[in-house]
Amino acid sequence: MQLDTRAILYKVAEEFDLKRGSTAQRLKLQKTIYLLQSYGMPLGYSFSWYRYGPYSQDLVYDAYRVLGPEKDKYAQATNSWKFSDSSLERFREFKSICSSVLNNPEQLELLASVDFIRKTWYPESKRSEIAHLFKKHKTRFFDGNTIQDVDIEQAFDLCGKLKIN
Repeated sequence: MQLDTRAILYKVAEEFDLKRGSTAQRLKLQKTIYLLQSYGMPLGYSFSWYRYGPYSQDLVYDAYRVLGPEKDKYAQATNSWKFSDSSLERFREFKSICSSVLNNPEQLELLASVDFIRKTWYPESKRSEIAHLFKKHKTRFFDGNTIQDVDIEQAFDLCGKLKIN
């Protein structure tokens, strides 16, 4: 098998324990892949805005195959394949910076959403305007809880630590 985006997705899913069984797991998958790409790790997916923030339909299709009926095929095909040392170092940095949110779907949703809105729709906006502008597009987490200004500020701070451009 040629190493393609699906094979890479399989290995990234292994590295970050990403699954697709529940809504929370699919949200974690989408937001982790989005943030990794925003962090500078090109994985081959484009994202647009959807109900729970940045969303990639291509990622949905690939994850269904790679983490579902074709999982064994990708496991066998990538069994001897390893990430480069520089990729592993980037993963370690990313995990270290995001340790407080990687297993929290709501916080991943917020972080990815703040980054997407800031970069896509309001790249010239000042930090003091971001919470107000953000709330034009999103006021609740996927679980229905209200997003507070302090949550947006904390996500904005974490985006800065990730050096997300």
